[in-house]
Amino acid sequence: MEIVAAFYQLITIYRMTQHAYLYYPDYRLRLFLFFTVLIGFWLVGSSAVQAQSVPDGAARIDIKTDLSDSLLFERVVTLLQADGYSGNFRTEKAKIVTDSRPIDSGDWTARIVAVLENGTVQLLTEGSDKTANPPVVNGRLIYKGKPDGPAKAGFARLDAFAHHLAKSILGSTMTYHVLP
Repeated sequence: MEIVAAFYQLITIYRMTQHAYLYYPDYRLRLFLFFTVLIGFWLVGSSAVQAQSVPDGAARIDIKTDLSDSLLFERVVTLLQADGYSGNFRTEKAKIVTDSRPIDSGDWTARIVAVLENGTVQLLTEGSDKTANPPVVNGRLIYKGKPDGPAKAGFARLDAFAHHLAKSILGSTMTYHVLP
C-alpha cells in the first residue's frame, strides 16, 4: 500500500510541476511579447500586400470584389461620405460622381467618378481649372507630369481613396489601368 501511495504522490508532484511554468511571471511577459510581435508582423504584412506604387500614365483604378453591385454601391458611398465627399449618389445609376474639391496645387479642383459593374469599381478622377487658357472643365487626370502638378496630386487623392476602399473589402484586388 505504501508503494501505491508513494507512486500516487510522484504522479501528483509531476502534474504540479508540469503546469508550474504558467505561474512564472517571466513566462507571461515572454508570451505577451511574442504575441505582440506576431500581431505587429501581421499588420505590417497585410498593409505591405496592398501597397503598390502608382505607375506613370495610370488613368483609372479598378477594384474587383465578390460583392453585389448594390452592396458595393453602399460601401463606396459610405466611404466617400466618411472621407468628406458629397455629390450625386443615386441608386438607380451605376455611376457615382462627387463634388469637386480643391487640389493642393493652384486653382485646380478634382472630383472622383466611380462606375460600378459586375462587382467591379472603376475609379477615375476629373479635374477643372477655370483660370487656365483655355479653361479645363472635368478633364481626366492621369498620373503623369510634374511631381507637384495637379494631375499627380489629383490622382494621388484618388489612389488614397482606392486603398481605403480596397482595405475595407475582404478579398478585393486593386489594379491600375495605364493608358498607352
